[in-house]
Amino acid sequence: MKLILITFLLIPFMSALIGFFIGKKNENLRNIFYDCITFLEFLISLYLFKESLYSDLLFYIPDIMGVGLNLKIDSFRILFIVLTTFVWFLSTIYSTQYLIKYKNRNRYYTFFMMTLGATLGIFMSENIINLFTLFEIMAFTSYILVIHDEDKYSHDAGKMYILISVAGGMVSLLGIFLLYDYTNALDFTLIRENINLLGKEKYIIGFLLMSTFAIKACSFPFHIWLPKVYPAAPMPVTAVLSAVLSKAGVFGLIMISYYIMPSDSIYAYTLMVMSLITMFLGGFLALFQRNVKRILAYSSMSQLGYITLGVSIFTFMKESSSLALLSTLYHIINHGIFKVLLFFTIGIIYMFVDDLSINKIRGFFRHKNLIKLFFVIGMFAVCGFPGFNGFISKNLIHHAFLEIIHENHIKYGFLLNLIFNISSSFTVAYMLKIFISLFVESNNEFKGQFKNKIKKRGIFSLAIPSILIIYLGLFANDFVKYLNLSLNVFDLEHVSHLEFYSLTNIKSSLSVFALGILIYFLFIRRHLRILKNGVNIYINPSLKWMNLEQNFYIPLFSNTYKSFVKIFSLVDRSFINLFTYLKNSFLEFINIDVSNKNMNDKDINNIKDLCTHLRVKGNSLSSSIMLTATLLVIMILFKMVI
Repeated sequence: MKLILITFLLIPFMSALIGFFIGKKNENLRNIFYDCITFLEFLISLYLFKESLYSDLLFYIPDIMGVGLNLKIDSFRILFIVLTTFVWFLSTIYSTQYLIKYKNRNRYYTFFMMTLGATLGIFMSENIINLFTLFEIMAFTSYILVIHDEDKYSHDAGKMYILISVAGGMVSLLGIFLLYDYTNALDFTLIRENINLLGKEKYIIGFLLMSTFAIKACSFPFHIWLPKVYPAAPMPVTAVLSAVLSKAGVFGLIMISYYIMPSDSIYAYTLMVMSLITMFLGGFLALFQRNVKRILAYSSMSQLGYITLGVSIFTFMKESSSLALLSTLYHIINHGIFKVLLFFTIGIIYMFVDDLSINKIRGFFRHKNLIKLFFVIGMFAVCGFPGFNGFISKNLIHHAFLEIIHENHIKYGFLLNLIFNISSSFTVAYMLKIFISLFVESNNEFKGQFKNKIKKRGIFSLAIPSILIIYLGLFANDFVKYLNLSLNVFDLEHVSHLEFYSLTNIKSSLSVFALGILIYFLFIRRHLRILKNGVNIYINPSLKWMNLEQNFYIPLFSNTYKSFVKIFSLVDRSFINLFTYLKNSFLEFINIDVSNKNMNDKDINNIKDLCTHLRVKGNSLSSSIMLTATLLVIMILFKMVI
């Protein structure tokens, strides 16, 4: 089993190099090679899934990264691992059609596989240093994927992505140093055992680490990279960013909640507020966007808000924690599946038109019924319509949310629940905007075009997640029994007697749909669409609003940098002036010409005479040594200053 674990982790890295050289000779053979490798990884993950349900799989190699490579797969981690290999397999197949017109395909696949290896390593890490190292590797390898187009926009997006990733990494490293200093532990299990050694310092450590993972989870106020990076990256990469890499941030938040900040209400409430803002703001901003990819980017932000809301409820470690974690894990899987489907569906347009503005591609799918069916499945799933997987997980999160409001007697619980429901209705509204624009409105320019150019491998990448969406929506109990086993890792009781399709749940879902339809017709159609040259086009007033990046973060960090430059320059000058004064005073004391920049034989003899004098006058050998050492230090400082 140990050999399987390390092989499972190393295969993506080794295949990245092998496939690169294959691609130099034969691109088709390289594509087949990567398809086989990602499918093999998926099969191994399914085998590990079976083996890890009832016993943990462990592997340790000493001395790697200084603290050893400590890998672990349990019934919780394996869910992330299976999702990762599944999405990567579909994305690899999809990439072979999507990248036909792209350059640097060989480089793309190389870093695509390296990112897979780093991501799997994150979910297998039992040591926080391993987690940090692989997180940084993932950031650098995925950066190459983000800038694949190599135009100005993608480079600007990549610059933001790598800067915020590195900055987040440095923040987390500071938190790790503090954590080790107080607990003398780096393995998560040992950290939890020693967590009582922390006092108020745990808040500094917890929030430092939380901010790092919240960046990757696209949580407010760290979401600023998302609307730039998602549209810039090739569609398979965007799908991976949304479906998998964002879950690395969620994984980190869950680990912090259980191992470092368990039952801490301050941390839990902070994460809850951030999650509610993320849900609402992501959905609200999605209403205004005209680029379909950017709509889905803000949609991912909003959906991740639901997931982190579940994490915040789990952090309280109360009766609702079991339901909260189970529903969070369910939505993590569901979001990965339906977001892949939606991004892949929209990616078909970009393959042929090279544009994703609703105003230019409206009516593209009007006569493509199979693609329409796939999109409708994804749309109903993300909106939480009964019969689809999103309905199950969203309702479970909602129930856990209502329970924690009741358990903690949270004030303004009605208002918080209203924010939850309005955020859900935003999802319906912006998905209707996409659907009606692309699938209902007529546009003779795209009538019948490109219908025969969609390859079978592209259809396969859409059909598989569509089937899973229906299955997980109709047969939820089959999946819940596996999710219950994941709760064992956190010593939580199993959740039972769940009524997914109760009348209350269905009524709640339909009321959200009704509100979303009203928002679409009364707000989007009336206020975000105008008639121009006889054609209805969408506008985006939010472009004129305050920009968090331009109006807050850039001035903040720029002024902070300038302030520190001035402060440290002042400190430097102060030390230089101090040592210059001490040097001159000392040289005058021992009768050395201060104006002379070079020490001659006379100066050295004067210092020797002084040392001899001090040795004779000294009361002990130790005092002589101390005085002599002091003089030597001053001589060194003399050389440094002048």
